[in-house]
Amino acid sequence: ESRCTSTPGLVNTSEHLIPSCSSLTMAGLKIIIALMALVGGASAFSPFSRSMPTMSMATEKAGMRRKEWTRALDRATKENFAEVAYGAKSEAFVSAAGSSMFPKLKSKIKQRAKQLGVEPKADFCKQPWKGKPLWLKAQAAEDLKKVVAGRDVEAIQAKLEEIEGLEDVEFKAPEGSDDHPLFAEAKAVIAEVEAAAEAAAAAAEAAAAPAEEAPAEEAAEEAPEEASE
Repeated sequence: ESRCTSTPGLVNTSEHLIPSCSSLTMAGLKIIIALMALVGGASAFSPFSRSMPTMSMATEKAGMRRKEWTRALDRATKENFAEVAYGAKSEAFVSAAGSSMFPKLKSKIKQRAKQLGVEPKADFCKQPWKGKPLWLKAQAAEDLKKVVAGRDVEAIQAKLEEIEGLEDVEFKAPEGSDDHPLFAEAKAVIAEVEAAAEAAAAAAEAAAAPAEEAPAEEAAEEAPEEASE
């Protein structure tokens, strides 16, 4: 049997004083509130608590929302399609889209252009080049032109091998041709120089032949004279 003591929040038993039910309830609430505050403070530093950028967040910076852009595109006519689809606002909106949404938006524009019978703009919102720097190919072309102009066969061949060894730099041959025009010109110069060298060597050999035959003829003429003596 127990009875309440004069001490608030405590119950007197035959052996001990224990917290009353109301005291336990208040203590429990304080503990829960303290734990919630602790968890809330820790979550503020958690990387998972931070909201990841979304499509809407990115496109809001572009001045449009996806619904607004889609509605405008769906309502576009053949006359104002170019302004609606390829105008400054649309370009900013599409450019701000993520990597997964970007191709979908461009595809939607092409689809709408097809519905209206309008030719889609091929160079709209082209993604930036991610390969080798474009100047690398231009520099290789300039270097090849210089050695070709010098008509040095070894230098031309070395430059061709160097260009062919460059990664992500390709000189594509036009349709119906075996080589890119620069490569074709370089190979033509090599063939010309080698042909000219062969012709010069043959001419020099031909010029040297009569000079070698002359002493032999003189020796043959002198031999009968010596025999007659």
